[in-house]
Amino acid sequence: MVSEASLEKSAARAGLRSVAGPNSAVDRVTAEIRRGVLNGTLKAGSSFSIADLSAQLGVSHIPVREALRRLETQGLITLRPGRSAFVNPLDRDELRSIYRLRKLIECDLAARACLGLTPADLDEAERLLKEFTQADVDADESWEIHKRFHLALLRPALTDWDLRLLEQLWHACDRYTRVVYETYQIDLEERRRREIAHRLLIDAARTGSPAELKLAVNEHLAEHELACLEWMAALPPST
Repeated sequence: MVSEASLEKSAARAGLRSVAGPNSAVDRVTAEIRRGVLNGTLKAGSSFSIADLSAQLGVSHIPVREALRRLETQGLITLRPGRSAFVNPLDRDELRSIYRLRKLIECDLAARACLGLTPADLDEAERLLKEFTQADVDADESWEIHKRFHLALLRPALTDWDLRLLEQLWHACDRYTRVVYETYQIDLEERRRREIAHRLLIDAARTGSPAELKLAVNEHLAEHELACLEWMAALPPST
């Protein structure tokens, strides 16, 4: 079970950083606020003012408000009347709903993608798995590699709408899965466990059987859902 000390350590990562720069302010602000929600800098259930957030980020309130609107559609933030917002609390029913939809969509995509996967696609998945489990990168980059790994196995069946829906569900799911798995010590044993869990997906894809890959994806998602629910059961009732 995840210890309180581990949760505090996760939440104590670097705070919000200035996003002043030449690129799209809204994109940069969205990414930074989202990072703050995912790593616990902006804690679930906490409130904050748009003015304070703007000052921390080094930008005006206009891109901050637009970024918060984007994050509201992802289920991470709720805007309040006036100039404040709060981070949506973690919710077991929300988590179950997210995974119910993920299983419906990703398992179907996996089955339809299986016969279209090429040797190059599987080699790319192998490369990404190696990078995900062996590379010494920060948490944000690691989870981006993880996302690309899963997309590599679904890509032959993906449409633009599939990708939009997946992005929405993955954004909503990230704050549950990341906070759970980032509390684990990333030692050799944990790296090996992650490699085995994801290699099962590649092995299923290599069989060329849509039913095998569909089952493997369903079991993979079910394992993640259970880990998140067990972690949430250990939290104080007010969290």
